[in-house]
Amino acid sequence: MRLSSIVLSASLALLAFGAGAEPPTPSAAAAETPAAAAQAIATRFQQTLGARLQAAMADGGPVNAVRVCRDEAPAIAARLSRESGWQVRRIGTRVRNPLTGVADAWEQTQLADFDRRLAAHAAPDALTTYAELDEPAGRYQRYMKAIVVAPLCLTCHGEVDTQPPALRAALQADYPYDAAVGYRLGELRGAFSLKRRAP
Repeated sequence: MRLSSIVLSASLALLAFGAGAEPPTPSAAAAETPAAAAQAIATRFQQTLGARLQAAMADGGPVNAVRVCRDEAPAIAARLSRESGWQVRRIGTRVRNPLTGVADAWEQTQLADFDRRLAAHAAPDALTTYAELDEPAGRYQRYMKAIVVAPLCLTCHGEVDTQPPALRAALQADYPYDAAVGYRLGELRGAFSLKRRAP
């Protein structure tokens, strides 16, 4: 599939996904159940990041998208964390940056469950989980929403030999220990993961 086809398919998918009502802000979601509040935050993260990636691809191609994931995605997560009181981050089944995105034990278990459910043909939007857990530092509320590989993801996370040279060079420069490649359309890529101390 040509890169322009991937970008067009991804743009149409993102436009369809982003249509409709704006997701609740974290402050509005706080009055809901913890699971619903976390889901609203994860959806907001997904839509905000998706829109930024779409704009970056349209403006300067996949190298710009690498910059969005490197610089803007952590900033979006940090802003949502400050606004909501949840620790908001993305984790991967394979990680691009070993300093971020590595799943803890509970997250690894949930990713394995998402993978099983996806293999059993569960709808990607249904791949969420919420739990309250006793951890060494206290009781925590935890939420995860799966990230499933869409056409746009394949540009940077697909097979290495399909990546344009400029993109490969940018990835190697920013992520010398990159393991987040070789994914296929519809495969589990990771999850949005939220955590906060239970009241």
